[in-house]
Amino acid sequence: MDVSERTWQRATTLWRGKNTDTFKAHGPLVVTGLDPTISASPSGSMAGKMFSYAVKDALFGVRQFISRMSQYLTLYPGDVLWMGTDGATENMKDGDVVEVEITDIGVLRNPVVRER
Repeated sequence: MDVSERTWQRATTLWRGKNTDTFKAHGPLVVTGLDPTISASPSGSMAGKMFSYAVKDALFGVRQFISRMSQYLTLYPGDVLWMGTDGATENMKDGDVVEVEITDIGVLRNPVVRER
């Protein structure tokens, strides 16, 4: 799950809005050997609203994204990259449940809990 805090993104910096503790939930397994340009079509829901998209139709292709990133940082086998989601997204609220499903991989389900 590629979590973003849009208010922080607009008010401070992109990295803070996308890279805070608990913002990159994944697991319990990582699947290798898939070609996301062909088969990945994530779908899911948040607060009862459904979404889906095809990775192959993303604004920036996977190969282009990785090529551009590697011009500025070193990538190693086992690194995990998040590319974001298609279209505008809603802000998460305390109590929401977020689900993401990718065919042939499974479902990742997490509650949104605001730290107090």
